[in-house]
Amino acid sequence: MKLINPILSRHHVAHIRAWLKYKSDNIFAAGPLVIIPTLALVSVCLILLFSSLYLWSGEANTYSQSLWETFMRTLDPGSAAEDTGGFHRFISAAVTMCGIFIISTLIGALTTGMEGKLAELRKGRTQVIETNHTIILGWSAKIFDIINELIIANENQSNPSIVVLASKDRIEMQEIISQKIDRKHHNTRIICRNGDPMCIHDLNILSPNQARSIIVLAPTNDNPDVSVIKTILAITNNPQRTKSKFHIVAEIRQRSNIEVARIAGADEVVFVHADEIIARIIAQSGRQSGLSTILSMLLSFNYSEIYFKTEPLLVGKAFRDILFLYRTSTIIGIMFADETIKICPSPDTIIQENDQIIVIAEDDDAILIQRNSSLPHPSISALVEQNVFIEPFDSIKQTTIEKNIILGWNSKAPLIAKQLDNYVSAGSELHILTNLDKATKIISEQLVNELQQQKIYLHSGETTSRTDLEKLNLYNYHDVILLANDINNERNQLDMPSSEAADAECLICLLHLRNIIDKNPRQKTFSIVTEMFDIRNRELAEITRADDFIVSPNILSKYIAQISENKNLTKVFDVLLTAEGAEIYLRPACLFTKLGVPVSFSRILQASIKQQTLAIGYRQTKYSQDPNKFYGIVLNPDKDISIIFRQEDKIIVLAEE
Repeated sequence: MKLINPILSRHHVAHIRAWLKYKSDNIFAAGPLVIIPTLALVSVCLILLFSSLYLWSGEANTYSQSLWETFMRTLDPGSAAEDTGGFHRFISAAVTMCGIFIISTLIGALTTGMEGKLAELRKGRTQVIETNHTIILGWSAKIFDIINELIIANENQSNPSIVVLASKDRIEMQEIISQKIDRKHHNTRIICRNGDPMCIHDLNILSPNQARSIIVLAPTNDNPDVSVIKTILAITNNPQRTKSKFHIVAEIRQRSNIEVARIAGADEVVFVHADEIIARIIAQSGRQSGLSTILSMLLSFNYSEIYFKTEPLLVGKAFRDILFLYRTSTIIGIMFADETIKICPSPDTIIQENDQIIVIAEDDDAILIQRNSSLPHPSISALVEQNVFIEPFDSIKQTTIEKNIILGWNSKAPLIAKQLDNYVSAGSELHILTNLDKATKIISEQLVNELQQQKIYLHSGETTSRTDLEKLNLYNYHDVILLANDINNERNQLDMPSSEAADAECLICLLHLRNIIDKNPRQKTFSIVTEMFDIRNRELAEITRADDFIVSPNILSKYIAQISENKNLTKVFDVLLTAEGAEIYLRPACLFTKLGVPVSFSRILQASIKQQTLAIGYRQTKYSQDPNKFYGIVLNPDKDISIIFRQEDKIIVLAEE
């Protein structure tokens, strides 16, 4: 036993040392929140111990005095300079050494804690405490236009905020946004956080339960729709969510994924199929010059936009009567109590309780009744007698056999072809110029069988080749649609992103088309609609004087921003952007008024009702090439202002046919 006990004792001591080291390591690893209380406890114990020694040695008269002496020597080594006596100096030195260790450890812990906090802030992992804010999940080129639009929408809001979550460094996001966004004239705070939109823990950082709306952007990976669906599931199945429904707007790339996405999002998500929206706009714009500008203005918070409003004073009145009650706003339809909508309803439709009017206005607070409901308006017959407008013909919409062509190819081309099929008569032709193998496959295996009204023809060639363009004899076509080509790494010979390379090809093609037109200006029979990716390239392309430009990411960003503010707007745009229901048309002004005669827009509105349409604006052709005049387009004009219309001027109307 005498031999074993020393061995056990040594092992016991080693174990205690290891245990103490382990505990101390855990304390330091835990950070300032554990280190500081531990140091405070050690300090109290040391002060109590040494103050007792001071009192026992007779250096202090009272215990309170010994506590104070010990405390001061712990904090300030200079306090022991005047101590006398060997034992007294020994105690003071011991207290001072312990104090130096404690203070230095405390300073180190505080410094490390501050550095850790700054690093955490830089990573963007801290909690966001906001209410009524807009959350944007993901990062893409659309985010800047979306933020710009939301900033404009928030101008009349109190303390608005936008929170962005993406797998990107917070500082980098803030720097990029500050470069892209003009922050001099807005009151919206932009908050960036780093994280995974598909992670429930990261989403909780953003206070989603208090958000006004959530925008989910499709990422730039191989399976963007899968990421979007997983993000929606993370939002809707969050254990910490409230019972209130979310308002989510999600971008989806493939139509085949919409059904499963709707299962994931139920009625809390509005899905935006990007390619389909742009395809609808391109197809309609090719048929009516100026339509893309009209739609862009309606989708932007910068101009007159679409609102829903409940107005009890209108209950019991006919739709035709309420049109003239708003001088600076334009009523275009009704959302009934069951939330179904009707754009350009029958003039005899009666406004019922809980119905909402659908209005084009500069702002929601500008929708004011400014006319006396009993004020008589000029009758149609009286206007005819005054030669204000001429009698309309029976049918304005006339479907004809057409010959159209698409120059270039991308994922929207098949959708555009299908959209055109809804507007043209049987026997029409659709020609496509491309040399992409995948386009040939889609055309031969899919479009040939799906198009009912059009016969499709494929031409092999490059949109940038003057020879290939001249072979087409473009004067025989009604519409020319120029698409931004899908550019892969093998085809991209320029040192630029694929979107820039595609826009560059569009610019080259437009220059060729303009030169072809200028050589025979009298023969021009076709309109040109051009798709581009970068808004900056539109300014360069305007020298070609093409009829319409569609900047895909820009107009889609506006659409998403609008839906995030009011999900009912999807019902409106679903009507306006399809062949079914009311659409936007530009009709000759001579159908509504005598040319060269001053006429107020209220009389144009009266004339449009006679033709079973609804006037919402006009276009003056003399400004058709002036971007500062919005290419001559005026939406929601003051009904009392008089305008003189000339030949080729148009009235913008809503009509079902």
